[in-house]
Amino acid sequence: MTAQATVADLLDDWYAALSPNWSPTTTRQTKSVIDCHLAPRLGHVKVATLRTEDIDALYGDLRQSGGRDGQPLSPGTVHRIHVVLHRALAQALRWEWIWVNPASTASPPSSEPAPIYPPSPEEVVRLLSHVAGVDPDFHTFLALAVSTGARRSQLGALRWGDIDLERGQIGFLRALLDAQGGPVLRPTKTGRTYRVNLDADSLEILTAHYERAVQRARRSGVDIDRLSFVFSDDGGSPWPPNWVTKQFIAYRRVAKVDCRLHDLRHFMATTILTAGVPITTVSARLSHARTSTTLNVYAHAVPGGDTVAAEV
Repeated sequence: MTAQATVADLLDDWYAALSPNWSPTTTRQTKSVIDCHLAPRLGHVKVATLRTEDIDALYGDLRQSGGRDGQPLSPGTVHRIHVVLHRALAQALRWEWIWVNPASTASPPSSEPAPIYPPSPEEVVRLLSHVAGVDPDFHTFLALAVSTGARRSQLGALRWGDIDLERGQIGFLRALLDAQGGPVLRPTKTGRTYRVNLDADSLEILTAHYERAVQRARRSGVDIDRLSFVFSDDGGSPWPPNWVTKQFIAYRRVAKVDCRLHDLRHFMATTILTAGVPITTVSARLSHARTSTTLNVYAHAVPGGDTVAAEV
């Protein structure tokens, strides 16, 4: 069987066996890569006869005309396709379908980090001021995104039991992700839990948000407890992640601010780095697994001695 198995067979078996262990985002993105790129172009090839030359030819074709309407795909997209193919073939190696992974010696284009363009302080103030006047609850969400640097998924998963209003601390323990059938709770992106301290203004905003949530719950005949979601209309169901993004886009358009929701995380990181906060502290606040990750992403914002060097 395995001698006659095609790449399509491998992709189907690998996805069926391993995808239950993946996050909803990984599952969705992997399925898209398989259906849009790998299965149509390599699905007919027998796994046992697939060569590195075939894989490199695929990457070249994708770079030239692999996109919609024959448009070229970016190096980063092709590199992501390579990662999926390499992982599937690595599973074939473990299953003893093949004895060498031809993707290991392939030459995918290098994936350069996407440039970061955080909003300016003036833009952030304009955005927060606008939202505070029309939607205090969503203003709380954005204020925490700016001050803590937490991801959308982490803020969406917050329960009141994760927050210590007396000490001004938030614990990020899980993530809320979109999935088929509705949002699901999963471990954080790095699989780590961590706590951050709140500044006085953010704590005041969050305390007011809690008081509104309690009053709203009482009017509905329910109580807010430790398991109630912080960002929810009723405490029982969190705001859907896609809805949060759509609301953000609507508000930032009115405020005339051109940025993504995730750019508020970048704003926090670059702002405190520029202010001289140690890189280790910033890395911990971002919950990066390694300080080197923070340096790779935000090296341009780390104050250095280049001014002194220039003078010398």
